[in-house]
Formats: sequence, C-alpha cells, structure tokens
Amino acid sequence: MLALLQFPPLIVGFLWVAAFVVISVGGLFVFRRAVSHTKLENANFVSGAVFQVAGVLYAVLVAFVVVVVWEQFGDAEDASSKEASAVADLLRDSTALPPQYRAEVQQSLVAYSHDVVDNEFTRMRRGESIEEQSDALTRVWDSYLKVQPESRSEIAFFDYAISRLNDLSTNRKMRVSTGDASVPGELWVLLLGGGGVLMMFTYLFGTRDVVVHAIAVGLTASLLAFVMYLIFALEHPYVGALSVKPTPYVNMLKDWAGG
Repeated sequence: MLALLQFPPLIVGFLWVAAFVVISVGGLFVFRRAVSHTKLENANFVSGAVFQVAGVLYAVLVAFVVVVVWEQFGDAEDASSKEASAVADLLRDSTALPPQYRAEVQQSLVAYSHDVVDNEFTRMRRGESIEEQSDALTRVWDSYLKVQPESRSEIAFFDYAISRLNDLSTNRKMRVSTGDASVPGELWVLLLGGGGVLMMFTYLFGTRDVVVHAIAVGLTASLLAFVMYLIFALEHPYVGALSVKPTPYVNMLKDWAGG
C-alpha cells in the first residue's frame, strides 16, 4: 500500500475517490434491484434517525484519528527542524573550539547532514525504516570526544556543544520513531468497517428518483474516500509526495557553505 504514496497525489487521490464512488454506486443499483423503493419510503423516518446516530458516532471516530495523525505529522516536522537546528548550532559554535580539532568536528557534522538528506530521507520517502544508531552520528561523537578544551571560553563552548549534541541525538530518535509510527490495524478495521456501514445506511433512503439517490451516495462516498486518503497519507509523514521534506537540513548546509 505504501507504494501508492510514491505516485502524484492528484492521480492517486482521483483514482482512490473514483474506486470508492464506483463501488458504492454499483452497490446501490444492486440493492435497488433487490429491494423496492416503496418499502424504503415507508422506513424513511426510522432510517433517517438511525443514520444520524451512526453518522455522529463515525464522525467522532474519524475526527479522533485525523487529529492523531495530524499531530504525528507535526511531530515529524518538529523533530526534523529541531535536529537541523541542533546541527546548525554545533557548526556555529565549533569555531570556538581549539583549532586542531575544529576541522574534524565541522567535517563530521557536514557529513552527517549530507547523510540525512541524501541517504536517510531518500530511504524514508520509499517507506524504509531507519536505524536509530547512525554511523555518521557516531563519527560526530568521536570527533567531539577527541577535543581537549583548555581556556575557560573553550570549556564553556564545549560543554554547551555536548548539550546540543545530546539534543541532536534525541531529535534524531524522535524523527526515526515518528517515521515508524502508524495507525493500528484495529483502528483501520473500525474506519473501513464503519465507513461501509455508513454507506449501507445511505441505501436505505427511499426515493423514486434513482439518479438523485445515486448522486447522493456518490457524494457521500467521495467524502469518505477523501478522508481515508488523508489519514493514509498523514500516518506516514516521511513517505511519498505528501511528506516531510529535508528543507531545514538543505537550508542549513547552504548557509554554512555560503558563510
């Protein structure tokens, strides 16, 4: 299923909605052949009351899931921004380290950033899992462990750098964990099953005009399809076209190269 997110969102979204609409409207015509509209007209009052209750319950479920995946997407963006910010601070403050260690520290930080942009984000976009322990980050730590600050100023900057390096590791773990997070399968069963039940309720409204009925069912199905596609896209914040971009890292590297 993740392969669908690799295609342009407009194409996938259109096909997704079209499939929902065709299945729903096709099911309506089959249902109308089996049940006469006269029986449905007599049950309109009951069908409408039950449909309202089911619609409210399903709306609460969908709203809950949308909020959860949206917050998860926001956490992914924050983790990436904070990680890039930590690297930018470390590069800036590295100029205060002893000259004999400065170049190695800066090179390791730049190499780590390039690895994140060119390797990790590319793999995450394809839906691959990323290791919490990075060889590039280990080399950054190794370069700092070699530093022997002497003056009071160097010691102060080194202590702050270690603090920001810990922040970098923490934000990296956050980025990896948000990339691996997803909506539980049981919740997807509720979403898809509840959507199916809701669509079946739309079949129960009695009207002699089957075209109007089909339009109403199609519009309802398209709305449900849009919501499902939104949830599916947001639950994988680093996968596909609608994903978190490595823009903070790219901008940070440009600023460092330009400086």
